[in-house]
Amino acid sequence: MNDLQELLDRVRENTRSGSRRALRAALAALLGNRKEYYRQSVALALEEPLADAFYKALLLELDEEEEEGIETAELAYLMLSSLIDSPAANREHYKTRLLLLHYFADYFTDVVIEVFLAAYRKEHLLQARNLALECIEKMQLADMFHLEDHAPGFLERDEQLIDACNAIETAPDLTEEERSQAALLHQVLPAYLRTKYK
Repeated sequence: MNDLQELLDRVRENTRSGSRRALRAALAALLGNRKEYYRQSVALALEEPLADAFYKALLLELDEEEEEGIETAELAYLMLSSLIDSPAANREHYKTRLLLLHYFADYFTDVVIEVFLAAYRKEHLLQARNLALECIEKMQLADMFHLEDHAPGFLERDEQLIDACNAIETAPDLTEEERSQAALLHQVLPAYLRTKYK
């Protein structure tokens, strides 16, 4: 197994230099042992660069199997959520988590059903999937609200974020209680994933 810090340094350097082939190789090496590297990142306080690397790997579609992609997305989400719950939280963490849920919503439907909608799973799978996608949109709204409240103007200056927010079909005029419930989803899901990947 390659050293985690060394691989993350290679990802950072190849991103900066624009060396796409070398970047893909470094990311593939991380994905080859993603769960162990996730555990190391927690112990070594390297969650931020690893979450970023996993997000890049998802964008580049490096996982060969959907199951692997789901695992990469869940681990990236888990690390971003941990960062957001820490004193190191910043607007970029919220942005990346929102975009992760936007671009890879399908990767999160099964776990959202398992955690929040288990009663629907057997007999009403289509309804469960639609409700799961609605939950995922509410989680995106929770991050959008946070950015609007704590980073004025940031959202409006970012085209990716604007596009992602405009794609949300759930009406954004949530009551305070609904906003709290949306934010709570971001507490429950990471707790479940933390147990899953411990």
